[in-house]
Amino acid sequence: MEPAQQSVFNVYCDESRHTSDKADRYAVIGALCCPRDRKREIIHDIHLLKKQYATQGEFGWSKVSPNKLAFYLALIDYFLNSQDLSFRCIVIDRTTLDHDRFNEGDKELGFYKLYYQLLVHWLEPQEVYYLYLDWQQNSDRNCFANLREMLKRKLSGRARIECLEPVDSQEQPLTQLVDLLIGAVGYQWNKRETSEAKLQFCHQLAEGLGKANLRFSTAKAEPKFNIFQWIGR
Repeated sequence: MEPAQQSVFNVYCDESRHTSDKADRYAVIGALCCPRDRKREIIHDIHLLKKQYATQGEFGWSKVSPNKLAFYLALIDYFLNSQDLSFRCIVIDRTTLDHDRFNEGDKELGFYKLYYQLLVHWLEPQEVYYLYLDWQQNSDRNCFANLREMLKRKLSGRARIECLEPVDSQEQPLTQLVDLLIGAVGYQWNKRETSEAKLQFCHQLAEGLGKANLRFSTAKAEPKFNIFQWIGR
């Protein structure tokens, strides 16, 4: 009997820690997963939406505005209706993080562990994954290498990680889509209400998920839009 053929996925990760307001209680780390052989078609579809709504350049949560709202609502409809796209995020209460006690005072180590928590219960052991993380250009050069080694070590035996590489979000629409989704989750968890356009975006996303808002958590196995509230230590 021939062994079952493995499915291959791309996973794009981003986090709000560096970009969110320091006064916000909650930070969000998120990931978007798609079949590797569908990536080009998905990106092509996003480019067509941008052309249809006369949207140029990078898109993301910080760019949601009234004059571009139609594009963002169309994009969220595309995500909700796509069988190829799934999203998972971990919501972190910053007030519960105790890096001194649990991470030897190392905040980076603490966030590496959170990335691990984001991925470990999502990746399937029988499948193959290519992981791409948005990485700040001004970050310590060693940070990504350390994160990569920790994730590969921790995920060994739980999933086959074919590669784990940094990407520039300005060049990768699927990373920009992660930024958009984690931005919406963070906006609602932090109970922000300063932008009518962003509120409308959040409402349409929540409504498409059958929810009143985005302040919810899901079961571990939720496949489409998975929110894990991390109870810190």
